[in-house]
Amino acid sequence: MRRLLQHGTAIIAMASATFLFGCEAVENGEVASQRLLKGHAFHGEGEYVELAASTAERSFSRPLAPTTDAMKEFLWDNNVRALIVSQGNDVVFESYTGEHDETTLWNMHGISTTMISTAVGAAIKDGKIQSPDEYISLHLPEYGGSGLTWRHLLTMTPNIRYRETPFSPVSQTARLFTDDDFSDLVHQPDFNPESQPGDEFQYSSLTAQIMAEALEAVYDAPIERIITNEVWFPMRAELAAKWAVTEGEDKQARAGYGLYMTSRDMWRLGRFLATDVKHQVDPEFLAEMQGPVAGKGRFFRRTESRLLSENWGYGFGTWFVKFPLNGKLVAGYGSIGFGGQTVLNVPAYDMTIAVMAQIPPHGGRAAFFQSVLEHALNQEG
Repeated sequence: MRRLLQHGTAIIAMASATFLFGCEAVENGEVASQRLLKGHAFHGEGEYVELAASTAERSFSRPLAPTTDAMKEFLWDNNVRALIVSQGNDVVFESYTGEHDETTLWNMHGISTTMISTAVGAAIKDGKIQSPDEYISLHLPEYGGSGLTWRHLLTMTPNIRYRETPFSPVSQTARLFTDDDFSDLVHQPDFNPESQPGDEFQYSSLTAQIMAEALEAVYDAPIERIITNEVWFPMRAELAAKWAVTEGEDKQARAGYGLYMTSRDMWRLGRFLATDVKHQVDPEFLAEMQGPVAGKGRFFRRTESRLLSENWGYGFGTWFVKFPLNGKLVAGYGSIGFGGQTVLNVPAYDMTIAVMAQIPPHGGRAAFFQSVLEHALNQEG
């Protein structure tokens, strides 16, 4: 199993050398920030591991409707580089802008968290983890006494001091994206004594990293092999994906960042979440992933997060959203990345939407979903 080592004396030495290496850390962090802000396509720099293509990919049908010039303009104005919408397994339309096409590998960012959470569900179903309420300390002893469970990680509610700040070149987030040793963030957790696990939602790439490394301990295998077996092959991906790892001997996958896949395979992930995932996780776990559709999950009050309203929520590694469609309020669930990357299922219409974008749409994701799905439903007549 690949586990990051503790660094007692090394951390002391690192602290004493902060002044000498500070400029290099800032430079690395700025590189991470630039990649987040200006580019999402696979660039090939750094170290990567591969999620191999399936031997029997999920079929992808010819689009039922053409993409009009007006739709292309709408997508371009919203910084969308790829969009796929289907009803059931029938693709209504598929569109690309700029240099993006069906083979472009695109950074999924936080969508990798949904895949990791699905693998947790598979481990529970297989008996490798007893339940979502099992303590993390059974697999990562350094969390002993914290009270943290898999449920807290799955719902992004651990009481760990961390804020998602990818724009800062010297933040913990930038370290997760660039450093070749961020083991102290995972294995020397800094808890907030003023709160308890489960009190507050805060999306966190660090939480994704903790889940990934705890899963590695459960399976005694690297996270990319776990995801390949429990998610990538079952969703029947067409092309190989790339996942950024640290350089050096450990090659630890950056769990909350740096997983690259194609837009069609992102759509396949959406269809997997809508259909075949029920074979990988048990019904209770699935209900927590599907949120409002299954009467589970948690929606947010405005006071719980400065970024979210009561129409948004979060479950076991998935986001929920409510928005008007065809004159009624509908619920959707899926996965969302840092930029405009989105996989969304709307069960009321059996529709799946996959979006690759530079940044979130100008008017917000919910309004964008509404516009695109209404256009698709109109195409269907």
